[in-house]
Amino acid sequence: MLELNVVDLLLGVPAGCPPWRVADMANRARILPTWLSSAVARELPLNPGAHAYLERWRQRVAELHAIGEEFSRDQRIGLLKGARIATFLPPGLLRQSGDVDLVASDEAALWECAVALRDRYGAVVQSVSLMQGPHGNHVGVALKWPAAEPYLDKPMGADITTCAFAGDFAGVPIRVDPPRDDDLCGLFAVAEERFQRTFRVKDLLDLLVLAEALEQRLADRLTDVVCEHAARLALAPELRQLIRKADAWVPVSDAWIATLAALGPLAEREKALRQPDRPGMHGLLFGFPLDDIGSDELTVRLHPGADGQVATTPLGACLLTSSQTLGAESVESATRFARSLRATAC
Repeated sequence: MLELNVVDLLLGVPAGCPPWRVADMANRARILPTWLSSAVARELPLNPGAHAYLERWRQRVAELHAIGEEFSRDQRIGLLKGARIATFLPPGLLRQSGDVDLVASDEAALWECAVALRDRYGAVVQSVSLMQGPHGNHVGVALKWPAAEPYLDKPMGADITTCAFAGDFAGVPIRVDPPRDDDLCGLFAVAEERFQRTFRVKDLLDLLVLAEALEQRLADRLTDVVCEHAARLALAPELRQLIRKADAWVPVSDAWIATLAALGPLAEREKALRQPDRPGMHGLLFGFPLDDIGSDELTVRLHPGADGQVATTPLGACLLTSSQTLGAESVESATRFARSLRATAC
């Protein structure tokens, strides 16, 4: 069972380090709210400002968990990770959550969910992703809305996709279906984060709590089950890196050391497959929002224009491009084109 000082261990806090310095380390590692919750549980003194900050984070996480629970009651919507992982943490320890990660069974379900978040919270589109492949397209939408303290705290958010894991669009393919086991789904959702950024302390903490939970349930089947899913989900290299990074600070069990060793050949095989000509690869188009005038259809409609494709969606039009940067002239031209599309439709 993990102890309340697990964040200190993952941060590599030296002996005798004063709490204010540990708080600074936690802040720079983007895990300050979790560390503050451990400080409260260990009865370390906090000032009123820190208590207020932590309380806002507790409310934030509770709201995101409630959103995930509500939408996942719809059989067309699944929750990738979050609330269940939090139940495995030591009592009193808060698992931070920046947004809610949802996977929709089809595009209509995705847009229904997105429209509901807009209507309820005033959520706005951060980006739309169109993933085009030989066996069909997938869509993702990122939404943001104000936090309880909008000028101090990061916005609330939701990421909704029609595929469980998007890969890297270079040599790792899209994987549509998540594992049916919630804990395995959470484990591989954490490993998938490596395609977005380097692993953080929060990811290592998630690994440690999921490792305990899975070992208790799977017992001597642990290595076989984890390796089977790692191979199917093309995530053996990332899971292996995640386990090794966590183990460097908080030693994992012998069963997970055995699993780490068994993942080695799978990871090498997966790396060899990661070539641009790998079958089934998707291309990615970024959708930059142009307006918030939604269409009547629960789908993305593409309209080729002079500066690229403009997509109309239930939450507004966006300019689709393979680049992550746009010039002002392209945005202005695409905005005029989107306006002309609506004029023509009328």
